[in-house]
Amino acid sequence: MNFTDTLKTAKTGTKECTEFAVNGITNICEKFGPRPCGEDSEKQAQETMLEELKAFSDEVRRETFKVNPDAFMSFVPIAGTCLIGASALNMVAAKKNPKAALGSVALIGGALAGITGEFLLYKKMLDKFFKEKESGNVIAVRKATGKTKRRIIISGHTDSAPEWTYTYKLGSHGVIMVAGYAIAGLAYTAATSAVALSAKNNKAARKMALGQAAFLPAYGALYKFTNNKRYVDGANDDLSGCYVASAVMKYLAENDISFENTEVVAVLAGGEEAGLRGSKAFFEAHPEYKNDGIETVFISADTIRDEEYMMIYEKDMTGMVKNDKRVCDLLKRAGEKQGKDIPIGAIPIGSTDAAAASQAGIPAASIVAMDPAPARYYHTRLDTADILNPDCIEKVINIILEAVFDFDENGI
Repeated sequence: MNFTDTLKTAKTGTKECTEFAVNGITNICEKFGPRPCGEDSEKQAQETMLEELKAFSDEVRRETFKVNPDAFMSFVPIAGTCLIGASALNMVAAKKNPKAALGSVALIGGALAGITGEFLLYKKMLDKFFKEKESGNVIAVRKATGKTKRRIIISGHTDSAPEWTYTYKLGSHGVIMVAGYAIAGLAYTAATSAVALSAKNNKAARKMALGQAAFLPAYGALYKFTNNKRYVDGANDDLSGCYVASAVMKYLAENDISFENTEVVAVLAGGEEAGLRGSKAFFEAHPEYKNDGIETVFISADTIRDEEYMMIYEKDMTGMVKNDKRVCDLLKRAGEKQGKDIPIGAIPIGSTDAAAASQAGIPAASIVAMDPAPARYYHTRLDTADILNPDCIEKVINIILEAVFDFDENGI
C-alpha cells in the first residue's frame, strides 16, 4: 500500500488532520494552560487527548509513573552554589591556607557531576532529594489485522517547561550568553584552585582569587536560569508533536486503513521536560517492545514549527546518544517523497524522547522543526497557540505517514 495512492480516495485528508491538530492544541492551551509534569493540568490534558484517540484506535490507555520533576533542572542553581562556595574557598586558600583549595576542587567536582549526570546523561542523580509526584503516558494502538510483524511508535510529549528567564529577557542567544559566562567562570575558578594548591606563587594565587569576582554575577544568574513560578503553554514544544502523532492515527482510522502486519502506536509521554522521565518509564514498563521479536521503531516528533530548520536527529542528548541510522534514513526517504530534503544532524543542546528509546535498545530517531539558536519562543511564554505553523505541521504529518507506509512495506 502506498501513502500517495491513499490520498486520491481519502475521505479525510491531511489538511483536515492538520485542522484537527491546530484546534486540539488551541483547546488544550485555552482549557488547561501550562502543564508542569505531575500537575493536574498535565493529567487533564492527557485525559482529553486520550478521549480523542479513542475514535482512532483499537486500544487506548494511560499508564502512570512516579517522577520527581523538580530534580532535573536543579543542577543549574546547585552548580551556582558550588561555584560560589569554590570561589570563597579559593580566597581562603590564597590568603591563609592553600589546603582550602581542596574544598574548592571538591565543589567544582560536584558542579560538574550534576551537569554531567543530570543534563548530559539524564540520570536520576538528584531525584531522591525532591518531591515525588505522579505523571503518565497515553498509549494508543491501531492493531495489525493479521499477525503483527512490525511496530512503529510515533511520540510527542505532553508536559511543558518552566520559563527560561534569559531566553525570554535577552532573546534566542540569552541562554548561551549566560551559560558561556558561567562555564568560563568554572574554568577560571578551577585554574585558581590549581594555582592555590601549588603554593609556589602566593601573589599570583591572590590575584587570581580576586579575579573570581568577575564571574560571581554569572554564578548568581544561575539561580534565575528557570522561572519555576511560570510554566509555559508549550503549544509548539510539544503539543505539536502530540497532535502530529494523533493526526497520523486519525488519518488511518478515518480512511479505514489498517495494515495486515504492522501495528501503529501513538505515545503521548509525560515528563519529557523533567528529563525524559515519561519515555524512560514507558520503555521500562514495556521490555517486550525490544524482546518480543516484532521489528519495532520509534519516531519522536518534537517542536514542529520552523520548516526551514527541519532536521532529523541522528545524535541525541547533546550528542551523547546515537540514534539509529536506518530510522533516520526512513524519515529522510519520507521527506524526499514529500519534496523535502531534510538534513540529518545532531541536536546541539538538550534531548528528545528518541534518546530514551535508543538507550532502551529500540531503533529510533527524532524529527524536529525549530531554530536551534534556540527559537525565541522556546521555553518562554511566547510558545502559544497563536504562533502555530499549520503548514509545517501538515508537512510533518505527511512525512510521518510516508514513513509509516514505507516501514509497513519494507521495514528498516
